[in-house]
Amino acid sequence: MTETGRIVCISGGSAGIGAGLVAGFLEAGDRVYTFGRDAEKLARLADRWPEPVASGRLKTLVGDVTDAEFRARLIAMIASESGRLDVLVNNAGVILASGDLEESVEAWRATLEINLIAPFALIQSGADLLERSPAPVVINLSSACADHPFATCTSTSYSASKAGLDMLTRRLALALAPRGIRVNGVAPGVVASEMWGGAMDLMVETVRRRHVLKQEAVTPEDVAAAVLFLASSGARLVTGAILNVDAGYRLG
Repeated sequence: MTETGRIVCISGGSAGIGAGLVAGFLEAGDRVYTFGRDAEKLARLADRWPEPVASGRLKTLVGDVTDAEFRARLIAMIASESGRLDVLVNNAGVILASGDLEESVEAWRATLEINLIAPFALIQSGADLLERSPAPVVINLSSACADHPFATCTSTSYSASKAGLDMLTRRLALALAPRGIRVNGVAPGVVASEMWGGAMDLMVETVRRRHVLKQEAVTPEDVAAAVLFLASSGARLVTGAILNVDAGYRLG
């Protein structure tokens, strides 16, 4: 296997960081399966890539990463069509609440289900298929908010879910090493994406306060470059690592 023609699965690939990841792997010549819950966003993604869609290099599926039946169908489809899985990127994530004790238990459960439990479940479902690859790797999308209770990280449930994801990355890197499967993470700072919605002023202020290297938001392309590196042969001995792409967010 060269670094083209890899079989890649990306959760939450319809917009934002996910769409940047899809673009990066398609431009590298890979075959990409991606999925999300919003059919309209997935249709817009497919419209941007008519040739890969027509050739079968891009498969978009409507599905929920927290749905065990959907995960099983997804892995079965990849196995049937491609025979192996080279790269699994756990990108799907949510911020559902803001605050500390004000956050509801229901918001906590939903956040942990999507941001932490689903990545574990997808790795668990796909491990045998990953093992068929000559150079398998899992990459989990974390956050600068996993490291420290920064005042600019306003959701306790989100921060806790990403801290848990970092430990999951390290634990599974150790557990899956004997099977030749690398597991790493990428932790962005403030990313310019639609997740900010109507809070763009907050995004700009957070970038100004925390991005000490350059007062610029991280782009989906910046994140994709880090993920592509970790998926490459240049990172063949890298496992259990969390790569910060945050313009110095943690330093300020």
